[in-house]
Amino acid sequence: MSEKYQENVQTEELTDVVELTGEQGDVLRFYHIGTIEYKDDWFCFFQPAEPIEGTDPDELVIFKIGTEGDKEVLVPVEDNDLLDEVYAEFMRELEDDEEVYGDGAGCSGDCSSCSGCSFDEDDEDCCDEE
Repeated sequence: MSEKYQENVQTEELTDVVELTGEQGDVLRFYHIGTIEYKDDWFCFFQPAEPIEGTDPDELVIFKIGTEGDKEVLVPVEDNDLLDEVYAEFMRELEDDEEVYGDGAGCSGDCSSCSGCSFDEDDEDCCDEE
């Protein structure tokens, strides 16, 4: 995929599926996995939501957020070294999130006095201790 894609504003509720429309009008559906900042640029990570010829269903597709006029566009990253760096940073950030937030349930389970969790993404301490 060497062409630019523009995110269609319509997303499916609760599934994080986005439709990306190419310059030729082709529409591809992806799960939005995450977005990170790396070296002053922003990168989006997607996984195909439906079969795409030449793409493994478990493969992450990485786009750089660029601009075209006053629009933001998703541009495929063609530099393999940059792809490796961005992917490594994305995985590092995922690992850091798992350390802070546990297995995704909100509470890391480290607190022996935790009788319930009042998880708040803005609060580093997830346990409801008084």
